[in-house]
Amino acid sequence: MLLIRYAIVVVITLLSVAQCFSQLNSTLEEDTTGTSQKAADYDYIFPIWGKDVVGRGFNIPYPVGVNIIGIGITQPIALSDFRLSFGEGSELQPFPLVQFGDAQSTIYSVNTRFDLWLFPFLNLYGLYGMAQANTEVTLVEPIEFTSSVDQTGQYYGIGLTTAFGVFDHWVNVDLNWTWSDLELLTEPVLTRIVGIRLGHTFPLTDDGQKLALWAGMMNAEIAVNTNGSVKVSEAVPPEVFDQIDEFYATYQDSDWYKELERWQQVGVDKAMEQLQANSEDRRNTVVNYDMRKALAVPTNLLLGAQWEINKAWQIRTEFGLIGRWSALLNLNYRFRL
Repeated sequence: MLLIRYAIVVVITLLSVAQCFSQLNSTLEEDTTGTSQKAADYDYIFPIWGKDVVGRGFNIPYPVGVNIIGIGITQPIALSDFRLSFGEGSELQPFPLVQFGDAQSTIYSVNTRFDLWLFPFLNLYGLYGMAQANTEVTLVEPIEFTSSVDQTGQYYGIGLTTAFGVFDHWVNVDLNWTWSDLELLTEPVLTRIVGIRLGHTFPLTDDGQKLALWAGMMNAEIAVNTNGSVKVSEAVPPEVFDQIDEFYATYQDSDWYKELERWQQVGVDKAMEQLQANSEDRRNTVVNYDMRKALAVPTNLLLGAQWEINKAWQIRTEFGLIGRWSALLNLNYRFRL
């Protein structure tokens, strides 16, 4: 449906929100005995300067990581600045009478992320994932109805994370770019995500098990304009067709039309004239559209934890709160290079 096409682009764009963690175990060893020997025995390519860091008593993570990540998200979407036209090649016109109500997306995703600690303080990564998304959008004016659609999609991205210590705690700052490739859009949509986390790592056992806890914030920004074309029969539910016909016959007599500015009325009239030119087969008329979209809550709170079983295996979870709700589970395998 047309309303869903406007909103669905936002669904998958957030799938990589929680993909970006520092490895959380770059801590200073309590017992620095033997660090010189450890540095002398260190014979690995990455991270660069890793030998020097080990020689100073730091217990750094294995540099290469392979992650399997599952995530579920529920988030509100804001839609505005709607323009449309009817008929192939016709000029888009402002359509201010269209008012959207609540719009919400729910997504479930599984993805794979590969990362590398290039330096002890800098992690680079790439990711690829698949998602199942449901988006529900309510149209308030000129015809009231709610649309819901399920859709699959894929996404891929790159990013970097920098990590450093603050007294007995650690901080990481993450930046990534993700491209979402959806069935209903002709071009991938770019998303930029920035996250910051402050945490502490607690030793659990003498054999190296650790628990890390953190809190943070995330901000996401998407490419804001979507345009395309669709048939009327694909844009609205079948039960709404009669309302469309009634709307076309009486719209100039309605209060909402009379309250529009003159330039707004001109835009509506042009769009309606285009629709009338295709009145013999209105259900198959091509609708061209363009609109602005954004996240209704672009910044939210993060709470997370990681159980480091050993230097090779870690399990992480993170929850997004306040406006955008999410839950993530991550299995991470690491090795040396």
